[in-house]
Amino acid sequence: MTKAITPMGWKILIKRPKVKDKTSGGIILIDSVKEAESYMSITAEVVALGPVCYHDRDTGAPWESGAWCKTGDIIIVPKHTQFKMEIAEEEYRFINDDEVIAVVHDPEAIKVYT
Repeated sequence: MTKAITPMGWKILIKRPKVKDKTSGGIILIDSVKEAESYMSITAEVVALGPVCYHDRDTGAPWESGAWCKTGDIIIVPKHTQFKMEIAEEEYRFINDDEVIAVVHDPEAIKVYT
């Protein structure tokens, strides 16, 4: 977790996984393959939630369905997000609380197809 930044409002701070430098068989991946892998990655770790995540925008009341995720969860997110940054060589992004697509229980099982 980073203490360098705190999400506000209904924003969620997520950390994208690092792209592997080599395969499980020891083959070193070239930059274009690593770039494609990074682009295709749709999972991220929830680092922090803004103070009004999963609350009604008008009334401030918590959503009846409750929070969709919590800090530490691995989630599926849209491929493209509006704001991304790097802190200590890790990629972080902000998403809105309603952009969480799913919570992942086994990230290694996820395969992405275009």
